[in-house]
Amino acid sequence: MSQEAARQRAGLWLRQAKDDLRAARILQGAAQAAQACFLAQQTGEKALKALLAAEDRDLRSHSLGALLRELGEEPAQRWQRQARVLDKLYAPTRYPDALGDELPSEVFGPEDAERALEAASALLVWAQGVLG
Repeated sequence: MSQEAARQRAGLWLRQAKDDLRAARILQGAAQAAQACFLAQQTGEKALKALLAAEDRDLRSHSLGALLRELGEEPAQRWQRQARVLDKLYAPTRYPDALGDELPSEVFGPEDAERALEAASALLVWAQGVLG
């Protein structure tokens, strides 16, 4: 893939990450914390995939920790806290059997959504800065 094509692909990932963050904020405002948490996770994942896409690298993982390690040791260390916050939200925010007898909508609250949105926003701002 040409460098220009890789940059365009990265731009698509970044635009979708921004859209996911906007949707997460709307859901947070509507007291839909579990869904806001999931879209925050998606924001972080897509922001990191934008960075990898710009280098025409592998995008297959859903783990933010793994994606960060793919980007290198410095990003992995610098952003590991945000990755951990968001990685915990990938499955249990969506599946009714992921948390035993409790629904995601009954487990995740406003504080979870706030923490997730903070982590996702930080990763998105960083990715935007790197990509220019």
